[in-house]
Amino acid sequence: MKRLSVILGVFLTGALSAAPAAQPSARAVFDQLQTLVGTWKSTSNNTVATYSTIANGTTLIETWTMSPTRQSMTVYTMDGDRLLATHYCPQGNAPRMRFVSTDKSSAHHFTFLDGANLQDPNGLHEHAFWVRLGPSGTLVRSETYIKNAAIYNAEKDQGSEESFVRIAAKIAH
Repeated sequence: MKRLSVILGVFLTGALSAAPAAQPSARAVFDQLQTLVGTWKSTSNNTVATYSTIANGTTLIETWTMSPTRQSMTVYTMDGDRLLATHYCPQGNAPRMRFVSTDKSSAHHFTFLDGANLQDPNGLHEHAFWVRLGPSGTLVRSETYIKNAAIYNAEKDQGSEESFVRIAAKIAH
């Protein structure tokens, strides 16, 4: 009987440790994203990403500068228990996405909720993205753009990854 109890205990311990990790809450993801505050440079081109907080820390602003005349901005904010991200694109549209999950690589995934200025069926908009703090303090992000009139297919519509390294730490306020 004692042997059966030991075997059962080992089995249950293994079964519990094999269970999938619980998803982080939207609030926990928002708190982690706030650790990005500072300036980051792409490892593959001249893009600079700057993260800052406003509104007493309730809003995270992500600004990408691709050139002196081309910028985009994504605003992250909590809405109750949802984390929303509104992307203000150089194309003049503003898709709004929501945090949906964190995968096993710790990438936080956001998908389209709704948006503004998406009337042109041939125009493109950001429909999904993920962001992950990588090894050695790197930031990795992938954005997926689709035509405004297209139906999103997560299997087919894959974005391209871009890696960043921090070049300036956050500024104390």
